[in-house]
Amino acid sequence: MLPQCEFLLERLNLARRRLDKLLANAPTDKYIYPKWTIKEYMDHLSGWDDAVVSTLKAHASGEPVPMTASRGINFYNSETITARKSIDLDHSKLEYQASREAALQALRELPDEKFNQPLIFPWGENGTVAYFVEIFVEHDEHHAHHLSKWMEQPDRVLTDS
Repeated sequence: MLPQCEFLLERLNLARRRLDKLLANAPTDKYIYPKWTIKEYMDHLSGWDDAVVSTLKAHASGEPVPMTASRGINFYNSETITARKSIDLDHSKLEYQASREAALQALRELPDEKFNQPLIFPWGENGTVAYFVEIFVEHDEHHAHHLSKWMEQPDRVLTDS
């Protein structure tokens, strides 16, 4: 495994550990964002991990990357929440953990030569694997910051998701 891959794995793990600690203490019966409780919050994160998995697996095999977010980020966010609407909180927690592990595994299994080959992201942008992964590190960090702020006053709903 390339040192670059190990670095990216550690970045993903570090960002997710912060989220995990916050989620462990977050009230699950209140809204963090309009229409999003902690359940929908985790469903959102799981949906993006699913996109990471499908992207990295397609890239690894030389297949076209599925354009899962081709209709826009907000549409994809809504779609991932709606797709998980019927599952309960416990199942959402399991999917949240499993989808991240699948994303880490897809990164571990990526052939070394694929790290520097151009990659098309699920929303059509081009870049490298490192840039793609960093987007999701920053995504976790962004949401951890929001979650931390919200937990200071969990009776107020954040308007900036």
